[in-house]
Amino acid sequence: MYLSLAFIRFLESVPSALAVGLLLLPRLIDEDGGRFKPWVAAAAVFRALLGFALLYLTARAIIPAERPIDAAVLQEFAFGTSVGKAWVGTQLLAFVFAGMTIARLFRASALLDRATLWTGVGVLAVVSVTGHAIDDGLPLWTQLSFLLHTAAGLTWLGGLFGLIWWMFTAHHKPPHLAAKLAERWSRIAKVAIALVAVTGVAMAYENVGSVPNMLATPYGRLLTLKLTLLVAVLLCALAIVRYMRAPPIDEFDVAWVGRIGSLEAVFGVGLLAIAGYIAVITPASHETDLYWPLPFRLSYIATWGQKPVFPSAIWWWAIGSGVFAIAAALIWWTPATREKRLYATPAATIAALFCLAVSFSTEAYIDTYNDPTQDFTAESVARAMSTFQENCVGCHGPIGEGNGPMAKDLKNKDGLPIQPADLTAPHVGTHTIGDIFHWLTFGGQSGVMPSFAHVLDVDDRWDMINYLLMLSSTNQSRFIGPQAMVQWLIAPDFALIDPQEEVTSLFKLRGKPTLLSFARCTAGADGEKELEASLLTAAGAAKSAGVNHVTVYSDDCPAAAKGREALHPAAAEKAYSIINRYPNVPYTNEISQAHFLIDRSGYVRARFKQFGEGDGNTTQFAAQAAMMANEPLIEINLHSH
Repeated sequence: MYLSLAFIRFLESVPSALAVGLLLLPRLIDEDGGRFKPWVAAAAVFRALLGFALLYLTARAIIPAERPIDAAVLQEFAFGTSVGKAWVGTQLLAFVFAGMTIARLFRASALLDRATLWTGVGVLAVVSVTGHAIDDGLPLWTQLSFLLHTAAGLTWLGGLFGLIWWMFTAHHKPPHLAAKLAERWSRIAKVAIALVAVTGVAMAYENVGSVPNMLATPYGRLLTLKLTLLVAVLLCALAIVRYMRAPPIDEFDVAWVGRIGSLEAVFGVGLLAIAGYIAVITPASHETDLYWPLPFRLSYIATWGQKPVFPSAIWWWAIGSGVFAIAAALIWWTPATREKRLYATPAATIAALFCLAVSFSTEAYIDTYNDPTQDFTAESVARAMSTFQENCVGCHGPIGEGNGPMAKDLKNKDGLPIQPADLTAPHVGTHTIGDIFHWLTFGGQSGVMPSFAHVLDVDDRWDMINYLLMLSSTNQSRFIGPQAMVQWLIAPDFALIDPQEEVTSLFKLRGKPTLLSFARCTAGADGEKELEASLLTAAGAAKSAGVNHVTVYSDDCPAAAKGREALHPAAAEKAYSIINRYPNVPYTNEISQAHFLIDRSGYVRARFKQFGEGDGNTTQFAAQAAMMANEPLIEINLHSH
């Protein structure tokens, strides 16, 4: 169905682009264009009639297959859905354009010609509104980018078709007129391609989302191929421009320009075919099952971010890059090598870039950029804590420090001792979550850790990764204090109790800071009075600062100290106990008292042990909360963290 829909969109675009091109080209040299009028009208009418096929295929792609489509269903779809209404608007414009092209057959009018041309450009622009541009979740500037991108790209392609047609059918025209047309069209083509490039970047920002997605998704790979064809188009255009600057006008080779233009048009048609297909498939940024095709990826964190010691492979590749870069500069600027610089300089530059890329490369797998099936939540982390205790403590130890009872006896396939990874160390952050998923699925890098695919299903493995992400932050989280730290530690989400069903999770409180308080109020325990006073002070401080207050209290904590409560308090306590550590203090998964200040974006920024009389924490909290309330809001995707 996607192929059929893409093919119809392609057939729609080509005739309307040709019509606009044949309207535009004669105006550039003040030619009446009479010989093109019947073809323009035929193309416009064909485009308008083909729109009904697009409606049917679009409806067939959306309406369940078991439901037959008749005229009544099509009418309901056209006037009752956003996609259908968009189609109605584009179809009306297409018929207006067709009518104007027919009117030109019977009346010669410069005003009618201009109006028809701009109406045709409008028809080209609205091709996109029956594709991804209709998504109301996209920002307005992205939707406008779709319109400009389509209008500019199809105008360029249509003008190119028109130029080729003119070149091959203008045997009686003088060469200088052909040169004049090619030169003026070149100016318009440059503007059109520039618009295509700028709007293409804006669209890719929303629809692709990241550089890895360019290779890890069908949408991204097709977009990469589209960019390759665009480069081929630009090379053809460059060849024509260089030629036009060389020969005298009276020797202008119309046939040669037509042949190169034809090759450019072939690349352009291929580009248009790909554009039509990716307009109807799932955008890369919406894909969850990503396939990385290369055995490596580029990463600063995993290479130079680890501060490699000299000498090492990373350093040697970087030095090689510098040598080639210097060679490229010398070849370009040295007079003796001037004749070879057009070839030798690009070769040396490519070699320099290759060596630099290798110095940033690290191992990758098919799962490296996969997205998790489980969100980064306290509930997910709590589930994985139990799984970790059942399967992983033998090697990695009870809290992941690589000191389990089996650790001292582990050996790799060569019989050499090997130490299990310390999962609390910062090196865990140098790997993508997809890397970790791959090792859980197929076994670790050393060959010692077995595959857990037969023990843990896909969701269990992603739960485990959420837990490991929490563990990897504990080296730094030990030092969280009342003074705000930089934004790096994402607060795990968890469900909240809300009878109104309005704010159902911690994540939905974003927009202003949140004080997240934990406490265990045991009757008769030492310090009971001080704990109750601290909790009441925390509640008052949160209210005075105008921040959200979420409480995870167990036993008999004072009701007046409570704020919004967790739906699963035990899970929330377990998850946050992982980061509630202090230097040289034994770990416990129970939190006797702790208060985390989470900023308006969702990052843990500060921690208070208590709110005691005279300890200054209340004043410190008020100052930090006021500062965070004025910070810019940063979008965090808890799904991919």
